[in-house]
Amino acid sequence: MKRVGIVGAGGISRTHADRWNQMPGIELAGFYDIVKDAARAAVQRSGGRVFRSMHELLDTVDYVDVCTPGTAHVEPVVKALEAGHPTVCEKPLANSLMDCARILDVAERTGTPLFVAMVVRFFPQFAKAKQVLDSGAIGAPGVIRTVRSGSFPDAGSAWRKGLAKTSYYGDFAQSGGVLLDLCIHDIDYQRWCFGEVERVFARGMMYAGKEPKDHALITLRFANGAVGHIEGSWSYPRGHSSTRIEIAGTGGIIEWDSRARAPVEVALAQEDGSLASSGSSPTAPQHDPYYAELAHFVRCAEAKEPFLVTPHDGMMAVKIAQAAINSLQSEKPEIIRYDS
Repeated sequence: MKRVGIVGAGGISRTHADRWNQMPGIELAGFYDIVKDAARAAVQRSGGRVFRSMHELLDTVDYVDVCTPGTAHVEPVVKALEAGHPTVCEKPLANSLMDCARILDVAERTGTPLFVAMVVRFFPQFAKAKQVLDSGAIGAPGVIRTVRSGSFPDAGSAWRKGLAKTSYYGDFAQSGGVLLDLCIHDIDYQRWCFGEVERVFARGMMYAGKEPKDHALITLRFANGAVGHIEGSWSYPRGHSSTRIEIAGTGGIIEWDSRARAPVEVALAQEDGSLASSGSSPTAPQHDPYYAELAHFVRCAEAKEPFLVTPHDGMMAVKIAQAAINSLQSEKPEIIRYDS
């Protein structure tokens, strides 16, 4: 039985705790949060104990799951790695490239396994689309388009002095807004599909003074000549969210829209110039991507195998997201440099 300790007791920690509690061979040991009331509430909801300090958590557990806001990732992740505990870090790896670099340095120096929880790679529809792309069925990749939309989040509100709440997500200087907190999912996925990014251009509402709203459009130019389009939004009514993906190549197209609730559709070019479509259900309906990513972490940590998402992947997603934020400010394309 492996014991997992969760650092941070916000919204995503509940999602992770529910999955840990379903997983054979795993015991949820408890929570550590700088806000003790938040940790106590998490324990009442999910079980385990309240850890009085990070040191106490590290002395008790086998695995560490860091679910704090992105601005508070670096310290618990570094401490967990230095203690030799395989670690899950929620996205983004950190909210600055300097903190990402520090984490990568410690991971390399200690050799401790570090998994960045980019859950979109584990959504069955996105995994199926990548599988079809890699098979060569749609030919050379040309365009990838993803959309991720929902209402302005409030689950990340942080307690201040145990009294009032203030919005972490509404403070774009901390959260990075929709570009860093939401679009980073699609940045990582598109890079996984099409490879390294050379240039980024972004437009959006982050600096429009319209909180609580944010909306962004990103265009990526990949080194292989392909183009990526990303739309991310926190401007939809509460309770309404949707996700779409489209990958076009020289020989066909892959499409999925969460609003249609249909299987992934693959349309392949025929010799007569027509397109032949087929539906493909990638997995059983009960499959859960959050369970899948954490089970993947455990399996790879136990087998000492590489994770699907590496610390370098996590840092590159932040680098591209930060370039998008810079482009939004400058109103010009940003070049992704690989020598710094």
